Amino acid sequence: MSTGLRGRSRLVGLDVLRVLAVILVLGRHIAPPPQTWPDVLRSILVTWQRGGWVGVDLFFVLSGFLVSGLLFCEYKSRGRLSIGRFYARRGWKIYPPFFTLIAVTVVIFPCFGELIARRPLASELVFLQSYIPGLWNHTWSLAVEEHFYLLLPLVLVMMLRLNRGSSAPLKPVLVLAGCVAVSALLLRLLNCHSRPVYSDLTHLFASHLRLDSLFFGVAIAYAYHFHTRRFIDVLFPFRRRLVIGGSVLLTPAFALSLESTPFIYTIGLTLFYLGSGMLLVGILLCNLPRSRLVVFLATLGAHSYSVYLWHMPVLRWGIPLIEATWRTSLGYGLRTVVYLIGSLAAGVVMAKLVELPALRLRDRWFPAGTSGADRGLT
Repeated sequence: MSTGLRGRSRLVGLDVLRVLAVILVLGRHIAPPPQTWPDVLRSILVTWQRGGWVGVDLFFVLSGFLVSGLLFCEYKSRGRLSIGRFYARRGWKIYPPFFTLIAVTVVIFPCFGELIARRPLASELVFLQSYIPGLWNHTWSLAVEEHFYLLLPLVLVMMLRLNRGSSAPLKPVLVLAGCVAVSALLLRLLNCHSRPVYSDLTHLFASHLRLDSLFFGVAIAYAYHFHTRRFIDVLFPFRRRLVIGGSVLLTPAFALSLESTPFIYTIGLTLFYLGSGMLLVGILLCNLPRSRLVVFLATLGAHSYSVYLWHMPVLRWGIPLIEATWRTSLGYGLRTVVYLIGSLAAGVVMAKLVELPALRLRDRWFPAGTSGADRGLT
């Protein structure tokens, strides 16, 4: 059997998916290329910009899989779940990097002539950006994940209490994931009918319209952690087809405009998390070569949270600062390269300055509830 399922080999594959997701998101914020550029290059950049937002869906499925996997591992190891430990560990993962961004924002915005309004700031501070616009246009996804993190352990603990004595007390999570999938799709369809004019806030960001992708990751994690042998035996022969099929399911996002295509922000969102899940399972079952490229990509993927947080500040502050310092306007090509490389570099630097030290403190003060390999997943 492939060693891709053991130890760090599996983490490499998931980290590669993380870097794929963040690179897709970076492309979403690339400005349209000039008409004078070669058609082939323009087509690549325009396509990347059009569909790059689907990287968030990949992040959602990965988060659902990884975070629920930590809870499943704790239950298998200890026979119970500690909600307090889970919240503490999640908080030390999410809050230090995020609130560092917000603190820097409060300081830097006035320097660029931008006011800090109370409502957007409050939205950021209490993670309501998926319903109320915040200071940044990319932190809405963090709000969706935060709502999921708050909800999931409560649901699992309730299942354990209601199914005491059962040989598979958490199995209803599969039914729950199915119900969330159907409900979210119906809500998106009803929302599209009642609000025919698209807006990100009402059609894409709202948590109740997006939790199905996270719970799909939970369903995959349940199958993997509680039926591992069958999971591998059944799906291992199809691992490459899953990667190809998952990629195909993501292609509509790159072919059709999000804002003007109701299919994309209704049924399409279902297809995208299904495709993301297929990619996840396919990569999970593959034995990626330990080449320098794979290790490099996995290293970037391990810093994807900080890269995601800081890519917009690089675009909004970093490039104007460079142009002001050099007293010249960067051309489109150089501006794009600086944005992409600068976002990755800033994310790695901020991860080393804030995220990783916070995680070391977390592991010292709130040790993981398991002793297995899954401790290091997130």
